[in-house]
Amino acid sequence: MATRILSTPTTVSVFVPISPANWGSGSAAGTYANNIWTPGKDANGAVNLASWNLIPLGRWVEVAGTRLDGLDSVVKAAVPGWRDLGSWDGVTNAWNGMAWDDRPGLERGWLAVCGGHSDSSNDGIYWLHLRKMAWNVQRMPQNPNWWPASYKSSGSYTNFPPALSYYQANNTNAEGVYGDEFFAPGDAAHSYRTPTARHTYGSTVFVPSLGAAGKILMGCRRYWEYDLATNAWAPPKFPFDNAAGYDGDGSKGYTGENMQGWFDEVEGRYYVCATQNSGASQTWSVQAGGTGWRWEGKYPIGGYEAAFTAQEKRNRTLSTLVYDIANNRMGCPRVMLETRLDSPRITQSIAVKLGASLASAVFGISGYWDGQAMTFVPDVNKWLCNIYTDAGGMVWCWLDAQTWVLELANISGASPSVTSPYVETKIKYLPDMHAVVWVKTASENVRLIRFA
Repeated sequence: MATRILSTPTTVSVFVPISPANWGSGSAAGTYANNIWTPGKDANGAVNLASWNLIPLGRWVEVAGTRLDGLDSVVKAAVPGWRDLGSWDGVTNAWNGMAWDDRPGLERGWLAVCGGHSDSSNDGIYWLHLRKMAWNVQRMPQNPNWWPASYKSSGSYTNFPPALSYYQANNTNAEGVYGDEFFAPGDAAHSYRTPTARHTYGSTVFVPSLGAAGKILMGCRRYWEYDLATNAWAPPKFPFDNAAGYDGDGSKGYTGENMQGWFDEVEGRYYVCATQNSGASQTWSVQAGGTGWRWEGKYPIGGYEAAFTAQEKRNRTLSTLVYDIANNRMGCPRVMLETRLDSPRITQSIAVKLGASLASAVFGISGYWDGQAMTFVPDVNKWLCNIYTDAGGMVWCWLDAQTWVLELANISGASPSVTSPYVETKIKYLPDMHAVVWVKTASENVRLIRFA
């Protein structure tokens, strides 16, 4: 991993695209045995095609050497005294999703400031290089040695006490400061104006056309932009004004939880739908750069129901799988909303039918679940999505994109026991690789299924 230190606490990992062939051309094949693949790589760290071809099709495979918490020693070497006040597993196992770049040969995924509340204080940015099957540090986390005791002992790392106190004393402050950022009045050296760790849900989106190297956009609580070329967060912006609140009438707003975000490349707008104010929730959008705020109503979905969705944008279609929230049905997909993004906007609702393998499944009696995830696999013309049954917990299913029948997936191989059902957007189909990648938990290796 090539790194260069900019300034404490930031370390940047330089991304070098793989050759046009997209795979390494070396002879090292690595090994495959017992559903565990140890990649063989060339001198530049690229996975060799000979190694990729060891992987059997249609089964879960564990990729050796891809634990996110393997970066612990890297972070501690760069930031002496660093420790997570929660845990590395909190980065993945809380309600956190990933931003993805699925362009051929450039496949990457980022975990940005994931963690939050008591799960993790880790505000770093980490990226998974899929053609090298390796994690890298995009931005080092804060050194907690300077944090005030009130933050370190709070047990909840999303609100930073000095910033929150500043906002509460002056909620129209000119800087636009709120409690979810590192800002300390009178301490300019540590007032980074960068986000604290938080549950990101499905709010992070990578947009390659923005800036010189692309940007990560995030609509979690407020609107954030991370520029990969400058390796810097832009100052955060409240939707509509400098006040935290939600009333849905266009005068103020911010996002609460369970966000689903996407970018419309034709409009140049970022959209985020979340469960602000429960039943009154609406979507808002903003132009890249943080101007031109707009309320979008319940597009494509709003209200409390918006908390129970999985979503993926493919080209100019936005697909939103809506899970039932009725008694004894929570955790069961109900309808697929397919929204055409080109004008005029058209959203059709397609009923999901349970197949024979789920005819006797029992949902929702044991309680609340909001860890929905899905990704489309064109090789089989099906959506791979998760459900939550009372007897089986979180399991994977196939949703047929033609018949809309849902069946248990029963995929063989290294299908792991689920340590966290909160998958969010940590699963993604990568078209040039013809593979699904699942970043399961920080203390376990990445899983994948190869289809071609």
